[in-house]
Amino acid sequence: MVLEKKSEMTRFQILVETAASQPQIKQSEIAASLGITPQAVSEYIKEMIEDGLISSSGRGRYKVTPLGVEAIINGARELQEYSRYVLGSVVGQVSVWPAIASTDIRKGSEVRLFMRGGVLYAGYGGEGAPGIAMSDARKGEDVGVKDLKGLIPLERESVKVVKVPPIESGGSRAVDGERLRGQLEGMVGAAGIEAIAALNKAGVKPDTIFGAVESLVEAALKGVRGTLVVTADMAPQAIQKCEAAGVAYRVVDLVGRE
Repeated sequence: MVLEKKSEMTRFQILVETAASQPQIKQSEIAASLGITPQAVSEYIKEMIEDGLISSSGRGRYKVTPLGVEAIINGARELQEYSRYVLGSVVGQVSVWPAIASTDIRKGSEVRLFMRGGVLYAGYGGEGAPGIAMSDARKGEDVGVKDLKGLIPLERESVKVVKVPPIESGGSRAVDGERLRGQLEGMVGAAGIEAIAALNKAGVKPDTIFGAVESLVEAALKGVRGTLVVTADMAPQAIQKCEAAGVAYRVVDLVGRE
């Protein structure tokens, strides 16, 4: 994931620069553009050659491989989705931000906005985007915040996609309820009748059954981990939506394939 670590972002930038200048690239120019040393660029390129993202024909001639092109596309999609979220939900064209007071807040005081459990909170100290409280608020009340500066810290989470067999293959009857229950973590969504029945068998009520895929993807973008229990024939579409949004996922097949 490009946004998880600074080193991954640097790798992505070097990969893009290589693609733009191939086959003859100048590591010194890439280093100057990214604000790092030529030695660091050289080490990153060596790593990406080992990972199969870049190929070398010697004498400073490099080419991005098909795997590297795929990495660029995936990284660009992730950045696009994050940019869309930031512009639309974090630093959109609004003058007042509603948030939940994490503690008692005084009107006119500087507070910081931060995400917790997918919900925007305002409080004192710690990390977060600073702004000014527009009113007094007791803990748990909503409060307006104006003059927001900077970005609201946001850490993405992942989605675990748990596949259950369709009715033709036994449906919920072919699912070990205890094993299913052991796979669940965070917010739980069910997509498909067989998935709902399998959770019923496990004694678990899902958090959502309507728009479950979209709900869990949005929750992951806001820092909430989730488990999507999905009928096997619906899993490809669910995975595609995770990939399109740049959300990390792991697939577990309860029929026995991992």
